[in-house]
This record gives sequence, C-alpha cells and structure tokens, in this order.
Amino acid sequence: MSTCPHALRHDIAEPPKLMRHLPIDKRGYPVPWFVDWLPNGEPEFRAMDRRKFNAAIDDKLCWTCGNKLFGEQVFCIGPMCAVNRLSSEPASHWQCAVYAAQNCPFLSKPQMVRRKDGLTDVGAAAGEMIERNPGVTLLWYTRYHRILEIRNRPGAGNGRLFQLGRAYKVEWYCRGRIATRAEIVDSIESGIPLLREQAAKYDGPEGVIHLENQITKAWRLVPKQ
Repeated sequence: MSTCPHALRHDIAEPPKLMRHLPIDKRGYPVPWFVDWLPNGEPEFRAMDRRKFNAAIDDKLCWTCGNKLFGEQVFCIGPMCAVNRLSSEPASHWQCAVYAAQNCPFLSKPQMVRRKDGLTDVGAAAGEMIERNPGVTLLWYTRYHRILEIRNRPGAGNGRLFQLGRAYKVEWYCRGRIATRAEIVDSIESGIPLLREQAAKYDGPEGVIHLENQITKAWRLVPKQ
C-alpha cells in the first residue's frame, strides 16, 4: 500500500471522521478500504481485495472505511438492485455511504465509465453485472440482510451476494446531490430492459413474471416529486 502523502482534492468534501485514516491517492481521492493495491503501490479502484470482502462479512466491517459497523447497514447500490434487492458489495456506515455517493467519481459523475483492460475482471463480483453507469446511486438503509451463495447459475459469476432486507429508508443521489424524480425515473426506465432481457434468457416465463412484480415494488421507492 502506498504511504506517500497526497492532498485531498479541492472539489470534494472532507471525509467523515470514520474515513480519515484512509490514504489519499495521487489524484486527491480517498482510497476506500476495500480497494486492492497493485505491486507498484498504486490503488486499483476497479478491483476489490478478496480478503477484505471476506473480513467485511465475517467481522461485520464497513465496506468503505473498514471499521466495525454499529448495527446500521447501508448498501450503496444502483437502481436495478432496488428491483432484485441484491447487492454484490457489503454494507457501510451511513456516513461513509453518503460520502461515497456524493464524492466517488463513478457514483457522482454519470459520464464516467469503467476502464476495460487486463485488470477489469480482477476481483469480479458474483451474480449478473449490468455494465453501465446508471447515473443515479441509491442508498438502501436496512437492519438485516442474508448471504446468497451463487454457484453455476447460467450467465452469472460464482460467489456471494447480499439479499437486502426491507428498507426503512432510501436516499437517491445524482451528481453528488439528492437526485430529482426525473433523474431517478430515467435511470430506472433505461435499465429495466436489460433486466427483462436477462430474465427472459435465463429464468423463463416464471422468472419474467417474478421480475415484473419486483419492478412494480421498486417503483414505490421513487419519490413523488
């Protein structure tokens, strides 16, 4: 891990206290705890450290800062995860999740895309990934979840996913601020065809019916205005 000190960017907020121990990369961004590090001492933001993934589950650690969770579970997900109620990443403290939604380049900038090269698949998550920037980030506040073991499912990677419990609170973000209803609706409507395509391909008629029921429930999470 790099020990070279770098200054925080002027255009992002000071991290919350729980994150202030995290290193700052050469671009001025805090490096989340889960990020893997390259042999040259640089963080690889696209890759998770598998050891930390397991530690977050086993020791109930915040995915963003690495400290113990205090009982709350806030999952930082995309709008399509609100449909299937699955996350490929563990929970965070609410302070850390809000900071990520407001300041992470990929989460706060809809135009950002994931670079693709030989490292793209390092630490790949389980399940069926929709490769797009949804433009909107959803913080899912819940008091419980369960682990799903994914093995040999057509079209999906093996590993563990998080089945989200009922949300007692949700927050939608776009461009580092609270998202508008129009932005949320646009993100959901552009992503649903991808889910329908996957369901039709891998789950058959019953899976498609189940998906439509999930879509109906997800729309209830969208603010009225």
